[in-house]
Amino acid sequence: MKKVLFSWLLIFACNLIAGQQLSLKEQSIVQFKNENYAQAILLMEKALKDNPNDAEIYYYLGFFNHYNAYDSRPLQGYDSTYSLNVLHYLDKALEIKPNYGDAKYFYFTECGAAAFKEYQNNNPQKVKAWFDKAFHKGAIPEWGIELGKNMLSLCDSNAILFTHGDFSLNICLFVQLHDDFRKDITIVPLALLDRPSFVLALNNNADSKILRGLNTGLTKEQIIDMHPYKWDTLTMKLAVPTELLKQYFLPDNYTMDWVIEPDLISNRMASKIDDEIPQRRTYVSPTRAMLLNIIEVNKWVRPVYFTNTYESYLLAGLDKYLQYAGLVSKLLPVKTEKTWRKIDVDKLEQIVFNTKLGKLKTKITDDQPRASGITSLYNSSYWYLADYYRSKGENDKVEKVIESYKQNLMIGYDSETELGYLGTMIKMKK
Repeated sequence: MKKVLFSWLLIFACNLIAGQQLSLKEQSIVQFKNENYAQAILLMEKALKDNPNDAEIYYYLGFFNHYNAYDSRPLQGYDSTYSLNVLHYLDKALEIKPNYGDAKYFYFTECGAAAFKEYQNNNPQKVKAWFDKAFHKGAIPEWGIELGKNMLSLCDSNAILFTHGDFSLNICLFVQLHDDFRKDITIVPLALLDRPSFVLALNNNADSKILRGLNTGLTKEQIIDMHPYKWDTLTMKLAVPTELLKQYFLPDNYTMDWVIEPDLISNRMASKIDDEIPQRRTYVSPTRAMLLNIIEVNKWVRPVYFTNTYESYLLAGLDKYLQYAGLVSKLLPVKTEKTWRKIDVDKLEQIVFNTKLGKLKTKITDDQPRASGITSLYNSSYWYLADYYRSKGENDKVEKVIESYKQNLMIGYDSETELGYLGTMIKMKK
């Protein structure tokens, strides 16, 4: 009896284990999550042999190869021609499933990465060709083009616009190149500030009519030698020109005191001077050092903006000095937290009452799930303006925001979120 019971338990256990085995595709995704990109690609290639008409497998192969090329260590064979391999897989995914939003997103992203290689190789005239390739593939959504133009429209003339995230960067560059729109603005991706080739290209294209760069104030040797710099928390005192002192009612001796903390730490124990207790060495990253350099060298000559897609840690404390303008935020010489300067009412009114959103509805039929959430910046803009009017007791203006919201943003893409924003704004009315 015991033998029979044991046999049944053994059979049950084997069946249970077999039922829990992951498919090759699932195993590949697990390896990708563990950042073992090479193994993830190998497993997905095996899955493709068994399922040659699976659009999702082709998509993952494009996705994973993109990461392996740009987000892992430098690998032999991953030169500028590798984009064609990535695009091959994405082409196949879109051939099988023409409206595959995630595949379109990565197609646009890969073309953007290839475009930046041309920019870094001092071939700005070839940058446009890569973005045109994505456009003709149908990988750049109309709602995205509209958003890019709206972002740039909120920046003052001659601005520097720091971006974060592939989509915000690529869509702003696309509208500049494709439509010759707001080419007075220099677009700088925060995530590329640690790459000497990109910073050199910024310097070399400071006066370019194709893609405008900026003067970093550094020599070629300094840029090529970029590395983590020994750093402890320091306060940088930035002088403010007279016209801005007057504009923001600041005293003549005012300086912008920017506290910059180290953002890298090692296990190395070191002392900088005799009798100091050894402690773990801290550094400021090249990204943070270059941001500091650009702001310092600019000396408030050009207005500085950030797309509101940023992650605070990348700003090195500058978020305390940002004025919210909906899709972007402007750098001011004075702290804005808990002050009347925190939001730019005029820019929010521009978004709510004078910004074209006729293409937003196309997000329903041309959704890119990895990017579409960026349009929530519109919702936040409406909410902040309504809240400002509420604080002033201007119920009639709150109602105008609500009516504009109903007309422009309640498109049926995400009804729960749309109704949520509407409900909170209705509660603002006293």
